[in-house]
Amino acid sequence: MEFSLLGPLEVSIGEERVELGSGKPRFLLAALLCLPNSTLSTQRLTEALWWGNPPRTAAKNLQVNIHYLRKALQRPGERPRVLSRPGGYLLALDPQEIDLGRFEALAGEAAAAARRGELERADALFQRALALWRGRPFDGMERSPLVQQESIRLAERHLVVAESAIDVRLGLGQYDEALAALDQLVAAHPFRERLRAQQMIALYRTGRQVEALLVFDAVRRLLVEELGLQPGVVLQRLQQAVIEGRREVDVPGLNCAPRPVQLLGSASQLPPGAADFVGRRAVVAELRELLAPEPSAPSEWTLLVVSGPGGAGKSTLVNSVAREVCDGYSGGLLYIDLRAPDGTPCHPTDALAELLRATGLPSEAVPELLADRIRLYRERLHGRRILILLDNASTEAQVRPLLPTTGSCATVVTSCSRLSGLTGGQLLEIGELDPAEAVDLLARIAGACRVGAEPAAADRIVRACGLLPLAVRIAGARLVSRPHWPLARLAELLESPLCLDELSVGDLDLRAYLSRCLAGAEPSDLRLTAGLGTLAAAGFTLQEAADLLGLGAARVDDLLDRLCDLRLVRRDQPHRDALPHYRIPPVVRQFALRQAAGI
Repeated sequence: MEFSLLGPLEVSIGEERVELGSGKPRFLLAALLCLPNSTLSTQRLTEALWWGNPPRTAAKNLQVNIHYLRKALQRPGERPRVLSRPGGYLLALDPQEIDLGRFEALAGEAAAAARRGELERADALFQRALALWRGRPFDGMERSPLVQQESIRLAERHLVVAESAIDVRLGLGQYDEALAALDQLVAAHPFRERLRAQQMIALYRTGRQVEALLVFDAVRRLLVEELGLQPGVVLQRLQQAVIEGRREVDVPGLNCAPRPVQLLGSASQLPPGAADFVGRRAVVAELRELLAPEPSAPSEWTLLVVSGPGGAGKSTLVNSVAREVCDGYSGGLLYIDLRAPDGTPCHPTDALAELLRATGLPSEAVPELLADRIRLYRERLHGRRILILLDNASTEAQVRPLLPTTGSCATVVTSCSRLSGLTGGQLLEIGELDPAEAVDLLARIAGACRVGAEPAAADRIVRACGLLPLAVRIAGARLVSRPHWPLARLAELLESPLCLDELSVGDLDLRAYLSRCLAGAEPSDLRLTAGLGTLAAAGFTLQEAADLLGLGAARVDDLLDRLCDLRLVRRDQPHRDALPHYRIPPVVRQFALRQAAGI
């Protein structure tokens, strides 16, 4: 048997509803449910049934109604529910048979989980508890003084639990869900300062500073006009924190501070940056603008794909910009390298496990199934302002499960591929450095005086490196390790067929890096690239490639498109009407030749 009082009073057995009618037996049951398993005196029950104006036959009528209620609740083979006690009557039931008992058990368990920092579990339990409410307790029966008093008590209890549930959602960063619940609660309880404070916090943490201050102004006007009072100290401190633009807004007295993992990470989570980063001014400015919008601007779903050949410095570029803009993301930063050390792509299942742990989820709580990991990952990010960096992605299928669904997050993906299948993404392509930038980078590593003394040799070195930042860095490191070498000696070595052997120092090895970046290339792609490498070093046309290969222009056009997508071949086309011109960077040509020859 189930008793439901968190709304209109109902009693059911399985799917069958127990009919109580609308008369005295119904009010009698409501009175007994106010203090279940406790004896209510005949005097209190009389007051509850006749609201302080009992008839002369009240005692007899009470016995008749007790008899009727016993009969309605009695089932064959079950113990009696309404028991006679000296001086009164008692309703016997198990706490789990009444929705209020289940509500209190769930709310108590949720509060304990929240104190232990188990916010996901606390949130689930709070939501289960609140879902038991169907409306106002004992709806329509408040004429009885006893029932009215209990209804008021339960309504306050519901509000307190709802506020605790919102605290948890704020701690989880589920600001949209918190705001949806707060809109209804504030409308019903406009003078409740705790709710207003929670509303301000949720708005501020989603970048809506002005709206948060408008909430304070609205409640201040209401309190002054209706009660002649100013907002309390909690709201005043919160207003000041919002005005000052503090990174994380919270106030003593409210239990809605983000848990320690609310700020997922900062620039310290990124790989070490490059102090000698140079060039890329245009794309750096564009990235800054896209990733650092005005705080008051509406949140938009942001997905940026930074694409370019292996060694072009995509990761270094994104790393540098992320360090500048990450303070604008109140939820912090998430970073993951989607390429394993051996060059193999990281599977989305493994990537999600790492990302979930980075959000503070214990390893034992990470779900087994990919679908469950995707759902939980997106739930934990929802409503939080987070910068997500997915480095060295290989395919669209690898990236899609890692994308958030909330507009408050910005996602930047670096890849050798353009990842054109990611709908809604904005592509930013980078290529080689221009010669002056490449020489500047070499000078920052090997020394400005040394490079300035041999400008022609420096130009030969960076061009032999294909103007790729990684190759130039390695060349500069070689010069640092050989302080007695003239630059002309390294230039000669890099212009030889064994140039890849020279572009290795310490754990930096260009050939190994290219092997990882070009893991998706088939042997036939490398053989074709090696064959095309016999054409002019300055580049070639589509027709020249067709003549060399002895194939039709349409077929060769398709082959060159594939090689360009793999970043084995570069296509230069100043404008749409110009004929494309193709070239193969020197280091890529040597790599393809040696791979094709099995060296």
